[in-house]
Amino acid sequence: MSRGWTGGAALIALSLAGGASAQDSSNLPPAEKYGLRLQYREFRPSLTGQAQKGSGDTSGSLIDVTDDLGIADKRTFDVRGTLQFKKGWKIRGSYTPLKYSGDTEVPRTFTYGDTRYERFERVVTSIKGAYYSADLEWDFLKGPHGFLGAVVGAKMFDVDASLVNASINAREVDTITAPVPVIGLASRLYAGRVSIEGEVAGLSAGSRGSMLEAEGSVRLHISDRLAAMGGYRHLTLDGKDGKDQVKLKLGGWQFGLEISL
Repeated sequence: MSRGWTGGAALIALSLAGGASAQDSSNLPPAEKYGLRLQYREFRPSLTGQAQKGSGDTSGSLIDVTDDLGIADKRTFDVRGTLQFKKGWKIRGSYTPLKYSGDTEVPRTFTYGDTRYERFERVVTSIKGAYYSADLEWDFLKGPHGFLGAVVGAKMFDVDASLVNASINAREVDTITAPVPVIGLASRLYAGRVSIEGEVAGLSAGSRGSMLEAEGSVRLHISDRLAAMGGYRHLTLDGKDGKDQVKLKLGGWQFGLEISL
């Protein structure tokens, strides 16, 4: 994946450099001459992953959120705002609500926290919260065909999760708050009324985990101020704290509108 992104970024850089100097912002594409940009996207992700919660000296079982808990996919949405306070300098933020549930008979015996779930017992799972991001983007290369920029900021999962063993009325409750600093690259390449956008950002915290977000999209610019988009988005969170760990992946198609003011 890193090779593909590096190669793509290099091609974009060559294209932009051939059209204008990195410091010349007067000939930006008309759609990039804005102060405020707002976006709404419908996000249709699939959720996969594993979780483990220990108790005392016991590590607990590594459980699968779909196979063991029966959590089903569910649509959500994403809202984003970008403030361009200087040409090529942008403050960005996003919000994605998360709400998943599962109700199933467990296919195997496992232990999560202080609770043991025997095979065929009913487990009811609830995951509610949100995914946030905030960052600063600097477009170090820009011209009539678009831009290539560096991103630095933070992303955070803030989720409450509960597992209820309905057979014995036992409940395990967790709050996952995982703010992670990230760095990355963002780009958009224009060709008439169509633009192609790509972004990747993340960071590794060594043995404590990592986070990665990558996405690509195509936009049809109805006007210089309004565009429709479609693309694919992928998020991964890998966190570990002592005997507890969580590995989650969200990936799916997204569709939406963009307004530039």
